[in-house]
Amino acid sequence: MSIGIVGFGNMGRAIGQSIASTDLWEVTAYDNYKVKTNNLKKIKIVKNAKELILNSSIVILAIKPHDVGSFIKENSVYFLKNKPTLISIAAGITTNYFQKSLKGIKIIRVMPNLAATVNESFSLICKGTLSKKSDLDISKKIFSQIGQVFITEESYLDKATSISGSGPGYIFYFMDIMYKSALTLGFNKKIAKKMVAQTFFGTSKLAKSSEKDFEQLAREVTSKKGTTEAALNTFEKYNLSSIVKEGIGNSYMRAKEISKIYTKNERS
Repeated sequence: MSIGIVGFGNMGRAIGQSIASTDLWEVTAYDNYKVKTNNLKKIKIVKNAKELILNSSIVILAIKPHDVGSFIKENSVYFLKNKPTLISIAAGITTNYFQKSLKGIKIIRVMPNLAATVNESFSLICKGTLSKKSDLDISKKIFSQIGQVFITEESYLDKATSISGSGPGYIFYFMDIMYKSALTLGFNKKIAKKMVAQTFFGTSKLAKSSEKDFEQLAREVTSKKGTTEAALNTFEKYNLSSIVKEGIGNSYMRAKEISKIYTKNERS
């Protein structure tokens, strides 16, 4: 089975290199910026999207959401000629949009995250109305190469975008705050980065291995009148919890806005 990947940024590259390393599939890649497909092993590079689409059993669309409309319009004739299964990882764009634009094409929608680059993604998968369980199964097998996969209803994918899809960005943001705080306290850059990264890594590993909820785990590391409590009291004083929830809510609303834009364009 041949898999073509359109868009070879961080996500496309992570997916391509992981599945190519298994030798289970023949992998082909295309990106408008040729430098992104330099020095690849076990991956065939093609000159244009037409060649990729016409010679792939599965096409993984790993381009930015705002580029999807023009890409589909320019290449729909090739999809309709070869009829590959289309797997989209574009945030906010529904299977219904693709099915209206590419009539008769089987669609799978996936929401992975940037941890795919280290094979630790959390990916949610759903199928369009024309796709079968076998299409879902092969998609799950593909994305299992870059981390954990869960099959769900499409209504949850925009919600997942605001948690797991965008989540690495939130975590890097908080890590940067801790890193800069460590520098202020006098640590050098090398030690500060390692200290913050290992703290997040170790804490995540602990949380993953524990059956306790996050609130309970936080209580267990917080001694009364201790150092952790001093920081957490400050976070509560400035209502950090509400700020974070509002941010996640805005992320979800943006995913819904993207979906509405494409729905509107399809009707016009």
